[in-house]
Amino acid sequence: MLFSLAWLRELSPFEANAREVARRLTARGLTVESVSEATGDPVLDVDVPANRPDCLGHRGLAREVAAAFGAPLAALPTTVLGARPESAEAIRVEIDAPDLCARYTARIVRGVRVGPSPAWVVSRLAACGVRSISNVVDASNLVLLEIGQPVHFFDAARLTGRALRVRRALPGESLRTLDGVVRALGPEMLVIADGDRAAALAGILGGFDSEIGPSTTEVLVEAAWFRPASVRATSRILGVRTEASHRFERGTDIEAPIAAQQLAARLLEELASGEAAAGTVDVYPAPRPPLQLSLRLDRIERLLGYTPPPDRVLAALSAVHLAPRAIDVGRIEVTVPSWRVDLGREPDLVEEVARHEGYDAIPVSLDGLPCGVPHPPDDDPEGRARAILASIGFQEAFGYAMIGEGEDDEFVRDAPKAERLVNPIADPLAYLRRSLLPSLLRSVDTNHRRGARDVRLFEVGRVFWFERPPSLPTERRCAAIAWSGAARPQHWSEPPVEIEFPDVAGVVERVLSGVWPGQATTRRLGGPAALHPGRSAYWTVADGTVVARAGALHPTRQRAFEHPIWLAEIDLDTLAAFPATAVRSTVVPRLSPVSRDLSLRMPRDRSFEGIARALRSVPAPAPARFEVLDRYEGPPLAADELSLTVRVHLAPDERTLVDAEIEAYRSELVVVIERVEGVRLRTE
Repeated sequence: MLFSLAWLRELSPFEANAREVARRLTARGLTVESVSEATGDPVLDVDVPANRPDCLGHRGLAREVAAAFGAPLAALPTTVLGARPESAEAIRVEIDAPDLCARYTARIVRGVRVGPSPAWVVSRLAACGVRSISNVVDASNLVLLEIGQPVHFFDAARLTGRALRVRRALPGESLRTLDGVVRALGPEMLVIADGDRAAALAGILGGFDSEIGPSTTEVLVEAAWFRPASVRATSRILGVRTEASHRFERGTDIEAPIAAQQLAARLLEELASGEAAAGTVDVYPAPRPPLQLSLRLDRIERLLGYTPPPDRVLAALSAVHLAPRAIDVGRIEVTVPSWRVDLGREPDLVEEVARHEGYDAIPVSLDGLPCGVPHPPDDDPEGRARAILASIGFQEAFGYAMIGEGEDDEFVRDAPKAERLVNPIADPLAYLRRSLLPSLLRSVDTNHRRGARDVRLFEVGRVFWFERPPSLPTERRCAAIAWSGAARPQHWSEPPVEIEFPDVAGVVERVLSGVWPGQATTRRLGGPAALHPGRSAYWTVADGTVVARAGALHPTRQRAFEHPIWLAEIDLDTLAAFPATAVRSTVVPRLSPVSRDLSLRMPRDRSFEGIARALRSVPAPAPARFEVLDRYEGPPLAADELSLTVRVHLAPDERTLVDAEIEAYRSELVVVIERVEGVRLRTE
């Protein structure tokens, strides 16, 4: 949003230049993207966070500048110039939907003469990126840009019944808005209606039939508080975004409508020769008491790592208009002003102290930082699955929890029907996902389109099953992978190896054994409709419960992708419901291993298992392992003979073995081998 530095100086007389103001605001969390000094009035382009709607006007930003520089803040005008009959005598206001409109104010200004605005208004609006239209319309924009509170001007003579009703739209009702478009309204949309029809979309856009025009002489000024969710939903459904809806969606100050009325009335008198009524109609069914919060000094220490002196904490909270009061030792109570809709709990107050003191004041310390990467706890299947998949070369992806209608139907089997969200953020995201695979497929497609062939992605997240609608869905934790391209990194020494089912099955079983150690699973052919019927499988536990599915993408779906894709999904919650079996482990030897080779001559029809059984029967001086190192057939052996080279590994873990012990053990092995029928030590 663009802010005029000259306008800010009028509201808070500070001496700093534009660059210093930009630096201070950025340090306070209001990032200044650029400073334009092409004209005599520098303009700041400020990225106002979504949680700071109070800074969507010059007065709100001036509060931050005043706090940063210790400058005073100019007061708002409290009276208008005229003293005409009360507005209540000329207009009546009723709120039929108090859940969507908590406050509505109206004021009459008569004798208005519509015309061009003076040069200072034109230049001030231009500095903020707004085009001048007329003195009356410009007055409403000046109020918006100064206070951040949207106001709307009706041509009072074009309203029927001299009354306004704030209500939900009627069935089949429509409204022709200021842009000339006739819009069909829904029953949850809030409108401002006169005696006959809807006259404006509450918080978004005025109606064409009550528009200010050249012949307007009597203006009704509206300033109100509308529920943010209602404005957001209506704006999205109708596809209408305005400066007013941008502010109402984020939450406006419920006490600002009166101040906006006062400023609008003065501007209409000054710019358009109007005569404002002395009173304002203020319908406020349930006034909100000021919010009281407490701040513990030890909480600051816990969240910031240090505690500023109590007097500095009080000064910081005073600078941002929180009226702090020391209640007892170590505790401060504040009153949150109505415009700070982002402050609702103790950590928010800690952040205010940190912002004012400066984030660079937080001490830097490496004490207490853990070394190495912590292992996920045993009761965290999500963390264990994430660690396993990352360790074998998969990259984590993050997808939306919302998907389009039917997008996951072919990825789930025996799952409850998906339910449409009551208030989706967009039509393509109107359902909660029942599988992680559709979003992973989109990510793979994006990588393919950007030239990446070898893609390894995984997501660990939640899916949602509406098992008993209309109750809330059951959340299930899952892990999923999407894999395309080479099975392993390519190397010059071998041709590329494409992914096959054993590769994907190996990943699934790696996760199953890591998340659910010691338990057995059974793999069976088959899978959901989205997977290839002959190249997919599912894994079950002892009672037949399915815990994982994997396979190649179905050929009909595969046609839409450039490279073959393999998918897998694992139900972590189902795994966690079964108790894991204790896994036996052995100590890693601390001493160097010892090995000896034995070359054996044996019949070709003899298996190694009998020989290994005989070898294991000999008491070993250390843990022993036997490995077939080589197999040979041919001269000088007979046609029905073969030769095996068996390597004997000894892994001592307490003491180093001496040569005499090793040779004695080898001799006993030779004796035992020669007792096996047809087997003898090879000497040639």
